[in-house]
Amino acid sequence: MSDSLNVAELKRRFSEILNRIELRGEKISIRRRGRTVAIIVPATEEDAASVAAQMPRRGLAAAAGAWEEHSDIEGFLAEIRAGRDAAADRKVEGME
Repeated sequence: MSDSLNVAELKRRFSEILNRIELRGEKISIRRRGRTVAIIVPATEEDAASVAAQMPRRGLAAAAGAWEEHSDIEGFLAEIRAGRDAAADRKVEGME
């Protein structure tokens, strides 16, 4: 079953519409000023994984991603410590 809603109606009934899409597998087209601007369809696990892979990592997720590039974590940390020790304005006490 497919339905067509305008943006205002979608806003008012958003939770209900999401339930219809998720539970019944409906496809909903969204209209703005009488013209279809989007179609919402049920997502698959593959869709979710693909979208997640394309999203930029931010915050702690970005830091975790940075660690993945370094198989030798201890060596990487030693490089950071050496760089900080060499910088006169970045002395960190107790990092031996």
